[in-house]
Amino acid sequence: MPLSYEVDHKAERVWVVGAGDVRLEEMVALLSELAESRCLAYSQLFDARRVTLVVSAEEIRRLVSLTARLREEHGHARTAFIAESDVSFGLARMYATLASETDRGFMVYRTLDDGTAWLGWQSAAADQRTS
Repeated sequence: MPLSYEVDHKAERVWVVGAGDVRLEEMVALLSELAESRCLAYSQLFDARRVTLVVSAEEIRRLVSLTARLREEHGHARTAFIAESDVSFGLARMYATLASETDRGFMVYRTLDDGTAWLGWQSAAADQRTS
């Protein structure tokens, strides 16, 4: 699976790391796992710096719809999506625009430092750089 994640239940944080091609199916599976494990409402950092998003505009709309349902059921959270490639950044921005009413806490950044600062995870970013 191109997506893996770590959960810190005490801090209520989820750190997702991706590599390679990521399709709608992988994103749906991730959301479903987070919902089942009762941590979808935790703040999330999605490190997509080594990801190529392979999704269409229609698939993004479906993802918005699914996420809206899950957020309504499990709670809202801040999510910082970190994308360095123009394609992944643009697709993530499309998601953010389409989900602006239902997933208001979703922001897209180019750097890990910007995303972690927005989440208030400054120490987590420093830990990641030293590992």
